[in-house]
Amino acid sequence: MSGKGYSTVQLLADDDESDEELLTTDKNTQLQFQEFSNVPVDTEKENSGFGNSLLQNSGHDSEGDDNDEAELLSQEKKSPPFWTFEYYQAFFDVDTNQVVSRITYSMIPSKQNYLLSKIRPNPDLYGPFWICATLVFTIAICGNLSSFFASEGDHKWKSDFRLVSLSATVIFLYAWLIPTCIWGFLTWRGNRTGFTYLECVCVYGYSLSIFVPISILWLIPFDWLRWLLVLVGAVTSGLVIVSTFWRAVEDEPKNIAVGTVAVIFILHTLLAIGFKLYFFKTIRIIHPAVTTTASTLASTVASTVHNIVTRSTEDAITPTTG
Repeated sequence: MSGKGYSTVQLLADDDESDEELLTTDKNTQLQFQEFSNVPVDTEKENSGFGNSLLQNSGHDSEGDDNDEAELLSQEKKSPPFWTFEYYQAFFDVDTNQVVSRITYSMIPSKQNYLLSKIRPNPDLYGPFWICATLVFTIAICGNLSSFFASEGDHKWKSDFRLVSLSATVIFLYAWLIPTCIWGFLTWRGNRTGFTYLECVCVYGYSLSIFVPISILWLIPFDWLRWLLVLVGAVTSGLVIVSTFWRAVEDEPKNIAVGTVAVIFILHTLLAIGFKLYFFKTIRIIHPAVTTTASTLASTVASTVHNIVTRSTEDAITPTTG
């Protein structure tokens, strides 16, 4: 240091140590640099070295980026085996808001295509599975309760647990077999819209959600109301399904397109009618008084016949006196 407020820098040339220059600056001013012609500097060497280092660094960076990209692509292509939990985990990757939205719009026909606007690009099996499972138990339980109420508390009434297995068979077959047939038909016809099998199953699974509250309302013992609920459930959810798959067949010949959506709607309506006729059928009530009278009459007739047979047998065995 040389003096207060000043700093000095001594530059020594490579070939002459006696050459000394001072670079002085005041503390209140900026640094001022001066060039000296007597200091030899190999600028070409420095520039070439700097450029080579940049090229080497950029080369290493590009190679690293390529390696990272290749690693990411290999990870994306590698999918877990179908027998592992990770393979099926993607089918249940859905949040509550999506499930609620899909349930709501499966009951409300609209101009938007239900599959394209609500299901894509993330079809799931979470909603369809739990909707089918819930519907199995609501149909079976409410069907038994309806039968109990119709019997007016008869002590001979028994619950029918076969309704659970029957409802499970019908509901899960409908939710999986019909979408399989539709997807196979669309694939055979070219599948211009690209509807996948999982998307078809997702649409049908959510379409059954309307029958969960309807099955509870079927407990109301008015047959006209039950048929009205059948109509409401079949029409609302059926129109959603029809409008969804109409997009896939609208370019087909008119008879094929109309026939396809007609079959879809008829099958959905038959399912609703089957629920009503089998699980909530009208039971003819047999009053206890009529049952008691019939049983008393039967026992009286049986007793009379028994007495006649016994007396005839005794008369035949008893010897006659001469």
